[in-house]
Amino acid sequence: MAKNEERDYRLNLEQFHRYLDEKRRELEACYKDVEEVQFQFNDIFKRELAAWQEKFSFCFPRLIAGRRELPPALAQLLDRTEAEERARLEQEIAALEEEIRAGRAKMDELTAQAQAANEALRRANPELNAQEEQIKAQVVRYEDEYAQAFEEVERLRASPLGGLLHGAKIRRLQKVQRLAKQQQNKLYAQLRQVRQAWQDKIKEAGDTQAALREEWQKVSVRVAEAQARHDHLQANLAALAEQKAAQRVLEEMREPPDVPGELGQALKELVGRNHVRWSYEEGLRAVAEVLGLTKGVGEGLKRFQKSVGTVLQEQRRYNLKPVEVLLPQSVVTLNETWKELQAKVKDEKYMGTHPLEFSRTVDAYIKQRLTDAQIQELFEQMGTALNRATAAWK
Repeated sequence: MAKNEERDYRLNLEQFHRYLDEKRRELEACYKDVEEVQFQFNDIFKRELAAWQEKFSFCFPRLIAGRRELPPALAQLLDRTEAEERARLEQEIAALEEEIRAGRAKMDELTAQAQAANEALRRANPELNAQEEQIKAQVVRYEDEYAQAFEEVERLRASPLGGLLHGAKIRRLQKVQRLAKQQQNKLYAQLRQVRQAWQDKIKEAGDTQAALREEWQKVSVRVAEAQARHDHLQANLAALAEQKAAQRVLEEMREPPDVPGELGQALKELVGRNHVRWSYEEGLRAVAEVLGLTKGVGEGLKRFQKSVGTVLQEQRRYNLKPVEVLLPQSVVTLNETWKELQAKVKDEKYMGTHPLEFSRTVDAYIKQRLTDAQIQELFEQMGTALNRATAAWK
């Protein structure tokens, strides 16, 4: 790869395609090694969390039971935390009351909608019945007209020379018959429409009732769950506030308090395990972030490489003249990140036992080279370089 005075890196299309493939493979290798670190974190964190939970389970009931004998500083911390937790629980109770009120109002609204749908169906029934009876009466009238005209035609034809003497009248009567039959057919169509309208309304009402009933049941379940949670909090407010306060104090304890005896020793050990737990939580956060980032960039590189491959095929197919892609130094520097980062996290056994070091390492890269803006600029610059190179073909 040759470098010019402006620190642009010159590559023909084939070299650019190979370059992208190389960087994608370096990124995939980095991803794999980071993933190995994640496996180490998960295994170790699982063991450490079990040990932490065991120590927590020892301290928790003893902290509550011996609350009156605690040193003043720890007792005051517990009191302040309990007041905060009680306030939070009271806020949750108030929110649940509002949720229950709104849910019951929604249930009432859905019930009213269902009743309105039934009432609309009841109103439609006599209206459509009246239309049907009216149409049927008209059908009977045209049937009578047809029958009378038919009988008259038959009577006229039955007389001597009736067809000759009464031809004009017979033709008029036959026209009456045709018109009566046409009107009957129209009325039968209207009758089918009225009956279909009734069937449609029945189906619509059934669908509406089913949908309203399903929504009502969902709201009812949510209201019941909220009511159960509300009642539980209301009935056990004091005990829950004390328990949550003790839990928070133990989970957030950074320095061992001056507590004598067995509890004091256990608290000291718990503080040590708190720091281990926090370090692995931080490591797991960092590893998830860098895995998500590398996966996203890797997918972008794969798509971009595929685009370059398509351009390269077009060049070969149509024997287009050679062109050069000029990559800025910033693009090359960022694309070296994966190889550098991989080298620093490759020893998964070591990194697995040093989660904070891993976090500091990857955070430095993410903040310095791999911000959203920098990654966006990477692909924009490579796209611009490719477009400038292929502009020579236009």
